[in-house]
Amino acid sequence: MLKSVDVEVEGVTAFAPPPASTYRYVIALKSEKVNIWLEDRCSKKQWQSGYLSKEDYVTTANVFVDASVSDYVSCFKQCLDCSLEDVNEAQRKLTPLRGGKLQLDLSLKIRLLQSARDIGYTFVLEPVAVERIDILESKLKDQQEELEKLRGRLGDTQRAYLYAESVSWASSMLMWNPLDSSNFSLSADTTSISVLLPGVYAFGLLVNHQPIESASGGSIVLQKNNAQIQQALTGATTYNDSYCGQKYCSHRSSASLMCIVQVEKHDEISVLFTGTQIISSTPSYFTAVKIGA
Repeated sequence: MLKSVDVEVEGVTAFAPPPASTYRYVIALKSEKVNIWLEDRCSKKQWQSGYLSKEDYVTTANVFVDASVSDYVSCFKQCLDCSLEDVNEAQRKLTPLRGGKLQLDLSLKIRLLQSARDIGYTFVLEPVAVERIDILESKLKDQQEELEKLRGRLGDTQRAYLYAESVSWASSMLMWNPLDSSNFSLSADTTSISVLLPGVYAFGLLVNHQPIESASGGSIVLQKNNAQIQQALTGATTYNDSYCGQKYCSHRSSASLMCIVQVEKHDEISVLFTGTQIISSTPSYFTAVKIGA
């Protein structure tokens, strides 16, 4: 039989449901001998079996005919990686012994035709003296693993962001330029923006405008499904003329609105204005950012 290639496999396992401790493990194969190392990720205590020959853990009751040491390492890893609920295929158990030792029991169910049998392997793990630098290194590895999990969750999160401009209007509604986003779409008349990804959004609106010179004030309204979300009031400035009495003076201005809104799929966002006119030479802007997952 060919000799097995030296290798190390590692992972994280548990022997009881949360909030029980989890353990980092390393199974090392070197010169046809196997060492199993465990670390309590909370206390940072460590144990190991020491390098064992095949005869130290294989008996007539659990032998695999023609199996290499690498095959046994794969079996041990399967036992440590399997779900705690999947007791029909593989199981593991960790038992405290005197002197700070641990007994590690690994078992597999072997199926052949219509029959099945359980085979088990037992290891006694001796406590390992841990230096302060080893503890620090272990804590750093824990932090790196948590960071990778966080990056993975953020990577899975669908991000929705929109920046839109408007330089025209129709029937007192802003009309939007074509959008560059797969999470938003424009209505046929380009006066409303449809949200395709539901969630909580932060909206920001900046409208450049010039109030109409009249006694009645105006408003700029941010709407969702034609219902008001927020409103900004506008109006011309009044002054007294010695010959003509009260008169109105209008100048270019801007109004901004910001809000956080719960949005469902296909909700329509639009901007309605009255008593003011849009400045066609200067764009108005709308931004939307989805918050959280």
